[in-house]
Amino acid sequence: MFHLPISSLPAQFGNIDIYLFDQLLKGRIRKGMKLLDAGCGGGRNVQYLMQAGVKVYGADASEEAIAKVRGMAAELAPTLSPKNFVVADLANLPFADAAFDVVLCSAVLHFAYDEAHFRSMILELWRVLQPGGMLLCRFSTTIGLEGKLQEVAPGKYQMPHGPVWFLAHEPLVRELVYTLQAEMLEPLKTVLVEQERSMTTLVLRKKDEVL
Repeated sequence: MFHLPISSLPAQFGNIDIYLFDQLLKGRIRKGMKLLDAGCGGGRNVQYLMQAGVKVYGADASEEAIAKVRGMAAELAPTLSPKNFVVADLANLPFADAAFDVVLCSAVLHFAYDEAHFRSMILELWRVLQPGGMLLCRFSTTIGLEGKLQEVAPGKYQMPHGPVWFLAHEPLVRELVYTLQAEMLEPLKTVLVEQERSMTTLVLRKKDEVL
C-alpha cells in the first residue's frame, strides 16, 4: 500500500486555517463553487482552494496583499481572472448581491473602526452570499475574557500583545445571527489564547428565499 508522507501536508494545504479545513472535511466547500475570501491577505487560505478547482475571489484593503494573491493565482490557477482579486473595504464590496456560494472572513473583523463598521462589514458579507450559502467568520471577541481587558473606547480594547482591536461581545454576535435570520451550522466556538485574546468562529447558512 502506498502512503503519502506527512511532510507533504504543508506543500498541499499551505497555511490554511484549521477551521476552514474543518469545513472542507465536512463537504461544505466543493469544486466549482464561487468563494470570496474577504480580507484575503496574501492568500494563505486560498492556496489549496485554487488548486482544488474552487472559483476563488478575494478582497483586501492592502494593495500589496492583492498583488501577492494575484501572483499566486497566476501560478496556481491561471484560469482565474486577476479581476477576481480587488482592493476594497469589506464594508463596501464591489460584488453583486448573492454572488458567492461561500464567503470566508478570517482574522479580520476585529480590525473594525467601531461597532457601526463591524456591523456594516457583516451585513456586506451577508449581502454577497447567495441563499443556501455559507458564511465562515473567525474574529476576536470578549467571550471568555469579560472584564479582563482594558476598554479604551466603546468596544475598542487595548490588547495585551499591543494593538487596539474592536471586540464584539456575545450578545452582539447573537443579535446579528438573529437579525440575519441565519441558520447556525456550528455551535459558536471560542478559543482562548494564553488569556490574552479569544478567537470566535461563526459558521452560518443563509436560508433559502421563500417564494
